[in-house]
Amino acid sequence: MELKYYYIPGGVHPIAGTVLYRAALVSSGENAERYELYICTVLNAIAQTQEDCDRLLDCITSIEDGSQSSEAGGGNDVELTMDATGVQVDILINDDWVGQPEGKFTLQEWRQVLEQWKLFLGLPKSLETVVMVKLP
Repeated sequence: MELKYYYIPGGVHPIAGTVLYRAALVSSGENAERYELYICTVLNAIAQTQEDCDRLLDCITSIEDGSQSSEAGGGNDVELTMDATGVQVDILINDDWVGQPEGKFTLQEWRQVLEQWKLFLGLPKSLETVVMVKLP
């Protein structure tokens, strides 16, 4: 499974100038629809800054080292529930996207997704900025 983080053009704003939007997509791999819906479409909702990424990564670390048994969080109609079995992603705007087995990922997968998203957020905003993430 490979994900791609990049910027897409959003037009020209009269004051701000050229606008670029963050994007994520599945570039290759099996179960692409699952990763597209439950990871790529939620990243901007739950991790808009590097600090958001750090907070979620700290939650994963706390669960991995046993200092916490579970953690719930999210934002913008997305809820992440993390425990020793993994990360359950629920997209609250559609009942069909809540509590689904397709929304369950390992802690390691989410750690890798978030670490690379944090890296991407720290790079210059440019159409040439691309980060590729290879998941197991």
